Amino acid sequence: MMKSIVALFALSLPLLEIAGFVVVGRLIGLGPTLLLVIISAVVGMAILRRQGFQALAGLRRRSFSRELPAERFLDTAMVLLAGLLLIVPGFVTDVLALVLLLPFVRRMLAARLASRFVVVDLDAAARPDYPPPSTPRTIDLDADDFSRDNRR
Repeated sequence: MMKSIVALFALSLPLLEIAGFVVVGRLIGLGPTLLLVIISAVVGMAILRRQGFQALAGLRRRSFSRELPAERFLDTAMVLLAGLLLIVPGFVTDVLALVLLLPFVRRMLAARLASRFVVVDLDAAARPDYPPPSTPRTIDLDADDFSRDNRR
């Protein structure tokens, strides 16, 4: 159901954007409409540049401290998505971007999406200070389930 809604929105987005251009163009004229599109693209590029560098610096800091909070990662990802949406010419995507830039909307979406993510630390076993898992990670196989190939 959700996939069909997303597909329908993606297919109807160009029509919505054209309708938005027509409506805004009739209200304020062609020149101001084009100026709004250019301003939103410049603001989107500025957001992407600022947030992109902050995200890289944050990932670098977190990789040293071995901290990967899902909500903070999703918050950064949503701000970057908002910047991308601002670059796309059109008013529907600009409204979606402005909604994504609201902190309470990002917190709500991040909390909802974070429950669907599983973070796996692949080099945790290499660190001696990392606490052992609460349950043993041993796979018990019967003799007929296991075979060894020594052809190498």
